[in-house]
Amino acid sequence: MSQRSKEELRTEYEKDYLVRLSSKGKIRPIQTEESTISEEERTRRVNEAEKIQIESAHQIQEASAAKIQSELDIKNKQEFLNKEVLSLIDELKILKAQLEKEPVKRKVTKKKASSKRKTSVKRKVTKKKASSKRKTSVKRKVTKKKASSKRRKNKRK
Repeated sequence: MSQRSKEELRTEYEKDYLVRLSSKGKIRPIQTEESTISEEERTRRVNEAEKIQIESAHQIQEASAAKIQSELDIKNKQEFLNKEVLSLIDELKILKAQLEKEPVKRKVTKKKASSKRKTSVKRKVTKKKASSKRKTSVKRKVTKKKASSKRRKNKRK
């Protein structure tokens, strides 16, 4: 038998079963209409469900891949830092060994001789206030001279 004939037999059996249940009163007739979904509708719903399932699976895979990648990045950073620390420790050991082998030579410096002359205590010199730079001219009193007699004579004429 072909697939179609199996599906048709299944739908006929479902319809008969629903009719029997409705006749016994276990199911209402409204419920029978709802349960009889066409094959196209059923396949469409199945396809939609499969699409949703596939999308969610992709999202989960992407999330897990991102998580794994971040963990790998963290491990790589830690390994790099560990290598750096080990190299710095090795350098430190080498430098310590060099310091122990060669004693440190300090430079001998001569102190400068202090001067033997005693400096006398200097007195503080107070400065006088500078005089103002404006020159003040000495003003003379102007006195009026008496007019000479000649002028007086000229004036009288």
